[in-house]
Amino acid sequence: MNFYFVFEGKTEPIVYKKWLSVLVPELTEVDSFDAVNQNNYYYESDMGVPSCYRVAANAIQEINDFPKYNYLVLFTDADRFTVVEKKAEADKQIKLELKYKPFKTLPQNCKLEIIVQKVCLETWFLGNRKFCVKNPQHNQILKQYIEYFDVRQSNPEDLASEFVQNEENTKEIFGYKTKALFHEGYLREIFKERSYASNRNFSYSKPRPREVQEKYYLEQLIARTEANSEHLLSFQEFIEFCLKIKGATK
Repeated sequence: MNFYFVFEGKTEPIVYKKWLSVLVPELTEVDSFDAVNQNNYYYESDMGVPSCYRVAANAIQEINDFPKYNYLVLFTDADRFTVVEKKAEADKQIKLELKYKPFKTLPQNCKLEIIVQKVCLETWFLGNRKFCVKNPQHNQILKQYIEYFDVRQSNPEDLASEFVQNEENTKEIFGYKTKALFHEGYLREIFKERSYASNRNFSYSKPRPREVQEKYYLEQLIARTEANSEHLLSFQEFIEFCLKIKGATK
């Protein structure tokens, strides 16, 4: 099987490539879309929204020109939308981008899969119970965050669920104008506290996600969903997709 991945952001390819090497080790990357042969993937990344929809529409043209792909997979953040709403929006916007393209659909042997990260990729990273210090001793900001919403106990996808982002971006939560930015900020504070607690240099940034891409971190996220099947549902969709394609690559 061959895959064409479109990653909305810059962190996704770094993390997903490492995770795929664990979850579907049969897959190998190629450098150009027309170089896939068997169990390969090609990707485009870091274009944001709505540009990722244009890139997905362009990918459909390339897949038609080189019909060796089985899946076109778009990875995108839900942001303030639900997963269902985001999938519907992505599907609608891709179809609009296709309106003036030569090819309007994928070849029959290829399917579109939309993986939505609710709220964002950092939301999933908040699910590692072992990495998050239970009682911070050095980080007062993290203490405030945990008192407001403890991601060790409650589903990270529900963090700040009551916060409604307005079009003018005048509302804030803990100084952040969006849920996604707050989720990322919460994660950064977890990393700071972990550095204090372990006397090691832990940090997180989008260009350098470090620990979250590692196998042990992924395993803890999976363990979280196995311990509580209602947590990280959008992450579970990604895992289920990987299990499905792993079976098909053998």
